[in-house]
Amino acid sequence: MSASPEVGVDKLVSEFQALVANAESILLSTADDASEKATETRARIRQALAQAREQIDHVEEKVLFEAKIAAREADRFVRERPWQAVGIAAAVGLVIGVLVSRK
Repeated sequence: MSASPEVGVDKLVSEFQALVANAESILLSTADDASEKATETRARIRQALAQAREQIDHVEEKVLFEAKIAAREADRFVRERPWQAVGIAAAVGLVIGVLVSRK
C-alpha cells in the first residue's frame, strides 16, 4: 500500500475545494456573459466538476472497502484472542484517561 486512505481522501477533498472555489469564481465572472467563450468555459467547469465527483466516488468506495476489511480483521482478532483484545482495550482506555486528565 503506497499511502494511507486518509491521506488520499484529505488531498482529494482539498483539491475539490480548490476546484469548487475556482469554478465559483469563473461562474461569477461570466454570469452575465452569453458569448460562446463563456458558454464553453461553463461547459468545461461542469465537466471538471463531474470528473471530481467521479474521483470522490471512487475514493469513497475504496475507503469503505478498506474499512470493511479492517472491521472484519478486528472482529476475527477479537474472536480468536478475546483476552488480548480486552487487554488492548484496557491499555487504550488507560492512555486516553491519562491524556484527558492532563487537561
